[in-house]
Amino acid sequence: MQSRTSVLTVALASASMTLASVTAMAQDKPPVKIGFVTELTGPWSFFGTSCVAGLKLAEKNLNPPGKRKIEFVIADDQTSPAQAVAASRSLDVQDKVLALSGPTSSDTGLAVYGYAEQNKVPFVVPVAAFPQLTKPGTRYTFRLEPDAVGWGYAISKFVEKQKPGGKIAMIYSDYALMRAITAGIKYQAPRSGLNIVADIAFPQGSSDATVQAAQILAAKPDYVVVSGAGGFDNTITNQLLDLGVKPEQIIHPFGITTQVINWGKRSVGSYYGTFFDSNLDSLTPEGKTFVSDFVAQNDRPPSYGENFCYVTANVIREVIDKNPEAADDREKFRDAISALKTKETTSSVPIEFDKNGARKEYMYFLQINDVAAKSYKAKQAFYIEWDPEVIPVYTLVK
Repeated sequence: MQSRTSVLTVALASASMTLASVTAMAQDKPPVKIGFVTELTGPWSFFGTSCVAGLKLAEKNLNPPGKRKIEFVIADDQTSPAQAVAASRSLDVQDKVLALSGPTSSDTGLAVYGYAEQNKVPFVVPVAAFPQLTKPGTRYTFRLEPDAVGWGYAISKFVEKQKPGGKIAMIYSDYALMRAITAGIKYQAPRSGLNIVADIAFPQGSSDATVQAAQILAAKPDYVVVSGAGGFDNTITNQLLDLGVKPEQIIHPFGITTQVINWGKRSVGSYYGTFFDSNLDSLTPEGKTFVSDFVAQNDRPPSYGENFCYVTANVIREVIDKNPEAADDREKFRDAISALKTKETTSSVPIEFDKNGARKEYMYFLQINDVAAKSYKAKQAFYIEWDPEVIPVYTLVK
């Protein structure tokens, strides 16, 4: 009769051989390719390049020994919807990617969405927030960022808390993202007892807001919601401040590190919305490590764009680890990510998608306390969570 020790030895040896076999099989298979279409050039490159920086940081730890390698194939969409479709088609047909990801502009995101849904390619959206990316009937698209109409809802609730019955002025660039934000404000503001006293939109490519800033001042708002694309956002902000609008009156629907630094010390006291920030107290240990590693590599703190792109890579890793068969089958990958229930490793905010690929909405508002050459300090002023369909997001914008 075999001793227990010898039986245990045989069992351990068998398990070791099985593990080695599985590891070898994973390493022998070709990499899982993910097409990453984003804005490396054009007016939205400030977001796309930041996104890639977050992705690159995730890639450092994404492929440990023994796991099927995941490879991101990056393509520049030039902030052009037509180029976004062309890049998606090339990644699909030529590179044979399992899924698409990457857009940070809602305009290019919508273009990739159309291609992905029509051709049944899973599409994991890290940052683009236009609601129609997860409209009813969506099957292959999953968005990590809360939808932008909801941001308008959150802004209205923030102003309602700060000044009940307050007056809001809106000045923004005419991009899909900004149209969605303002649609949310227009819907929710009157329901929150607020009055919209100015609504000024600029054509894409605008570079001066002198006259419009004076119109905003004349409307005597309590708060001004400012959302210009790229450098134009900084132009609007400074022209409002030049005319006497106080920093404490300005609300930026979103603030990323480069924007906050560009607003400068003049903007101390102003507010911005976000979903992740290096100044938040709620970061996990991995979130704090992500911040410190990002600072060491990029000489500035990350913000929510970099975080969502970092998280996107980890979500894809988790889906494939839990469902190895999904690495070679788009339908199985789609099913697996649809059923995913997890958390952002950097913040512990839950990730779970509804039937249209949207996740539960949440938003922080921070107030700027100080701005330096390569960093800034801010303090949380407001936090809100809500159901994605607390307002009719899919009918307010088309």
